[in-house]
Amino acid sequence: MKRRYGIVLAVVAICALTFGMVGAQASTSAKKSKAVKVKLFEFEVKPKPKSFAAGKIKFVAKNIGTEEHEMVIVRADDAAELPVDENGGVVEDEIDEADLPGEIEEFAKGTKAKKSFDLEAGTYILFCNITEEEEDGPLNHFNEGMYTTFTVT
Repeated sequence: MKRRYGIVLAVVAICALTFGMVGAQASTSAKKSKAVKVKLFEFEVKPKPKSFAAGKIKFVAKNIGTEEHEMVIVRADDAAELPVDENGGVVEDEIDEADLPGEIEEFAKGTKAKKSFDLEAGTYILFCNITEEEEDGPLNHFNEGMYTTFTVT
């Protein structure tokens, strides 16, 4: 009887360890799936994945371009809906605060920046809104097509 009891305890212990490890791995992969990797370069924004579940989402933005970029998130169905100034840049002050979850400020070429945002279900525009002075006038990255949409479910 004692031997059988010892075997049962050993089996229970092994099962607990096994299921504990599986649970830890599932928890870790769930956290990993909440990260969105974004590549920014002249004049494109490429998030991966482009659709993910609502909640606290970590964005890891990498500037692979030749100049500074930023990453702004706005809840909107279409980039054409966003208010723009005379240079074609988005006027962020005219967007309802509830539809502007945040941004990653300008960061240098060849660097990464990270930030988490609480996102509800919906369609969002991800863009760079930098305006730089060129010889022939101002150049706004958004106006040059540096935006994309993504979906939160």
